[in-house]
This record gives sequence, C-alpha cells and structure tokens, in this order.
Amino acid sequence: MKALAFIDGVGVRTATGVDALTATTTVRARKSFVRETRFVDRAGEPIALALVASIPDELIGRERFVPLAAPALAEAAGPNRGAPLPLLLAVPAEADPIDPRGVRLLASLAERSGVALDLARSKLVAQGRAGGVAAIEQAITRLAEHETILVGGVDSWFDPERLEALDDARRLHGPATENGFIPGEGAAFVRLSRRGDERWAAVTGIATEHEPRPFGSSEPCHALGISLAATRALAPLAGARIGWALTDVVGERHRTEEWLYASGRVQSSFTEDAQHETPLLLTGDLGAASATFLAAHACVSWRIAANTTNRALVAAHSDGAERGALLLETEARS
Repeated sequence: MKALAFIDGVGVRTATGVDALTATTTVRARKSFVRETRFVDRAGEPIALALVASIPDELIGRERFVPLAAPALAEAAGPNRGAPLPLLLAVPAEADPIDPRGVRLLASLAERSGVALDLARSKLVAQGRAGGVAAIEQAITRLAEHETILVGGVDSWFDPERLEALDDARRLHGPATENGFIPGEGAAFVRLSRRGDERWAAVTGIATEHEPRPFGSSEPCHALGISLAATRALAPLAGARIGWALTDVVGERHRTEEWLYASGRVQSSFTEDAQHETPLLLTGDLGAASATFLAAHACVSWRIAANTTNRALVAAHSDGAERGALLLETEARS
C-alpha cells in the first residue's frame, strides 16, 4: 500500500514509563501505576489516578502539560540540525481561557524541550481523544510543504474541576461505580516525514468523522462516526486483512459498546484471530494524548516483539462528536 507519511520517531511519557520504550514494555507486561490523590469524590473517598510520579502535585491541570510533554517531544524529535519544525499538538476540547491559541504553551515546550519549533506554523488541535488523529491528518496535508512535521498530544486529569465533573456524571471508576474509568495523564509524539529515513512505521490510511449521537445525547449512539472513520481508514487494504486493533476504550460501557458496533461493521477487514488491545486500561485515560500514544505504542511493539501482523488500526473516540481512525503498517512502499 502507498504510504501517506512515515513515522520516523516516537516519544512518550505516561505513568507507565518516562519514554516510549518503558511505557510500552510496562503496558505489555500488564502493569499499572495508580495511586490515591488528595482530591476526594462525593462520598469523601480519595480519587485514584495514574500519574507521572516525577511531576509534583503542586502543579494542577494544564500546569502539568509542559513537564509532561517536553521530554516526550525531545525524544520524538531527535537531533535536528535543519530548519525549525512545525508542531501540531492535540489538547483537551475545552479551550484554555488564559492561552486559547496555545502561544505560551508552544513557546514553553520549545524552550523546555530544546526542540527548535517553527512557532508561526505550529498550532493546537482541540478535539479531545480523537485530536491526535485529526492532527496527523492535517500534518499529512502539510508534508507537501515540509520535509518533517511533529505531531503530538498532551493531557492531564489531575484537575479538581475536571474530576468534579467526572464525579458528578458518575464516570470515575470505584467500588460504587464499576462503569467508570481511571483518569491518567501523559504525552505522546510522532515525527512524520515524507521519506522515512528512520522508519518506524507508515501511515497508509486515515480518516476523521463526526458522531451524530455522542455520549450525553438524548438518542442512543449507533457508532456511525467511528464506523465510517474506520471504514475509510481501512479502505486502502483493498480486500487484505489485519490482525490488530488498538482503541482508547476503557471501563466505560458506552465507549466499549460504541467500538463493538463499529468493529462488527468492519469485521471483514480483520483476521479471525485479530487482537483488540486497550492500553489505556493500564495507563489511565490519556485524553488528548490517547491517539498518538496508541500509534507510538504500536511502533515500539513492532520493534521489540514478534507480532503476527504488520498492520494495525488505531481508533479514537472523543467525549464530543469527533472520531478518528488510523491505519499503520510496519513496511510500506512509498
């Protein structure tokens, strides 16, 4: 299949690891690092999160974005002796009232990471979990102008207001709420290029769509958005099959059911023994970092383990209407 872009570098920082290799190997070993925090739920019980241990608890919410993202950005970028690189960064859907366009965030990331960023051509993509797919899709269209583009995502649920909203909606996993998820935090980046000189994987299919009945709608969700996104992303297979899907599904029933609907519709594209992997059950929900983390996880897994398939589908579902799917391949012809 023809490559739309090549992934030449990856970088990750989550509760499961301070770089892409350790984060991936820890997840593959089925290990998780969840601890109680000073925040409490409506019953007065401590809320547990999967947090990066080295970041102090004094930093709240978006204050954690730079220390989360800078090391992962530097890892993905690698040594760069050329022109400054554009960065498309996925962030939560809720705008930052202090820095809505991310000017300060992007400048701080460049300074803290030591990566030369083309700040004038960098931007935020505020679409939640599916934002990473949208950012990669936008980056691919820009590769006609740039040899290399950085794409990433960063998010943290260590925020009292966001946790309170989850608690009010009964979405925090706990003894009284099995149908909930464990919040996490993290950052993940990929370096996209046209040539693939240091090839980790190739992007061979990608699509973004909108779900007409997302979570919270008055009518039931029939997974139309993610079904169409997955169908379009898988179209380049042209009858071939893949054996691996990575999704941002966690413990919430509505997210599990949405993917089940969609996977049934694209079942003919998967082998009979296809594996469905859900790394966020171990890392904690990564929010806007989810899609790029899943892509990086696939890339590292291909390098360190014998896999039965050389293709993988990444699927991402935002709390809002945004949906995205990404087809990756370990070896693709340009």
